[in-house]
Amino acid sequence: MSLSKLSVVCVAVLVMGSGVAARQAAPQALTDKDRAEIQDLVAKYAKALSSCASQEYASLFVPDGTFISDDFRGPRHRAMYGPNGGTLVGRAKLAELVETEEFCLDKSKARAQSSAPPPAVAIVPTAQGASGTINLANNARYEDEYVKTAEGWRFKTRRVVMPPRPPAQPSSSSR
Repeated sequence: MSLSKLSVVCVAVLVMGSGVAARQAAPQALTDKDRAEIQDLVAKYAKALSSCASQEYASLFVPDGTFISDDFRGPRHRAMYGPNGGTLVGRAKLAELVETEEFCLDKSKARAQSSAPPPAVAIVPTAQGASGTINLANNARYEDEYVKTAEGWRFKTRRVVMPPRPPAQPSSSSR
């Protein structure tokens, strides 16, 4: 094959390949049903966490799902996962996260079941499924990645971004 024909073939392959890659990377359309199911997933998450249902909680994630926190605030989680947050991967670790929540370990700290609606999710379609952001009351937020599975929509990743901690106040005995 001559150099000019080889060049034409290479350019054609690159153009066709980039077209396939562009189609694969394009966000998929989300139906109203998809959006409702993702909102329902978020509601199930809140219910499973507040009721300490660790296995139910873990099942809301894909098997290799990930929970990321930039700052675990509970003393037990800070001791287990470090003071600067951490990444938990897989359903066993996700279940462990719930089982070691302070309010799950100490039933006197149990959270009251709320009849309030779950927070609204700002959902955006992605090539892999959807992403979502939930602003929380304390200036924290969830940043989610959702994928559609045979069991329905699941979390691929849930990241909680906490607001900065207030600076430590000097004690009155340090004068």
